[in-house]
Amino acid sequence: MKKVAEWLTARPARGLFAAALLAVLSLFALPILAWLPAGVVVLLLLANGSAAAAMATAGAALPIVWGFSPVLGVMGGLAIAVVVLAPVYLAGSLLSSSRSLSFAFQAATLAACALVLLVRMLLGDPTGVLMPLLEYVRPALEETARALAGMGVERTPEEIGEATARVAWATGAWMLLLHTMVSLFAGLWAFGAIREPGLFGREFRALRLGNLVAWVAAASLGVSFASQLAAGHAWQPAEDLLFVLACAFLLQALAVVHGLRKAQVIGAAPLVLAYVAVLTVPMAMVGLGFADTWVRFRDRYGAGPGPAQG
Repeated sequence: MKKVAEWLTARPARGLFAAALLAVLSLFALPILAWLPAGVVVLLLLANGSAAAAMATAGAALPIVWGFSPVLGVMGGLAIAVVVLAPVYLAGSLLSSSRSLSFAFQAATLAACALVLLVRMLLGDPTGVLMPLLEYVRPALEETARALAGMGVERTPEEIGEATARVAWATGAWMLLLHTMVSLFAGLWAFGAIREPGLFGREFRALRLGNLVAWVAAASLGVSFASQLAAGHAWQPAEDLLFVLACAFLLQALAVVHGLRKAQVIGAAPLVLAYVAVLTVPMAMVGLGFADTWVRFRDRYGAGPGPAQG
């Protein structure tokens, strides 16, 4: 990896062609592989600055626009490229200037929260906007209803569709946040390989959302609970925020267990179980990540780098 990263950062044109090639590859598995060209952008931001990163961004954008233009038109393809690359470029710029993965994580998380609120403000009824589109996926909804019925859960395709539409925007914001962070991880890891071995590990183990984000989560939970008591149902904007923040605290929880593992406070088995818990009991991991804001497990057990930002 070190030699590949050194080759990429030796000349800006190489970053452009590498990002373009990886973007073509990612077209076959969007959004799963979208972090590949975005990671190159982050690497060049850290190693070579904004000019080289802008060239890589342009190289990654062209195949995406080309790939989606036949279906969505040029403007639609350009919109997809902006969604895939712009948040990563902005977060990578923050990482480059602050040299703090936690700071970039905090900013990206708050931006994802602002995004779901902005969508709700602009659209008024984001769920209703998506409802007409459900007819296109009705066969899938019917298949899901049959699968749930086989497990003893009776839900109509309409109920499943409405529930899907209700969480779609928050899910999209979470996926954008996850894509941004994975791209930052990849770029920082490659940068550390050529400039400072162990850099990514130290930054990831210190990853923390900070007090501001934790208070936003606590306030959203309080508003949701009060709405449930007063109106009999949760306030959807607060629920959207909680969904995005819960996913962010999952990442912090993984950083906690990696930090404790590095400090030899826990063994390999609890680390493996933590990843199993992400899939089986994710809210337990969310609770661990949230509690770390106040309890500071890593600092308490000598696994932290010092005071956290935020």
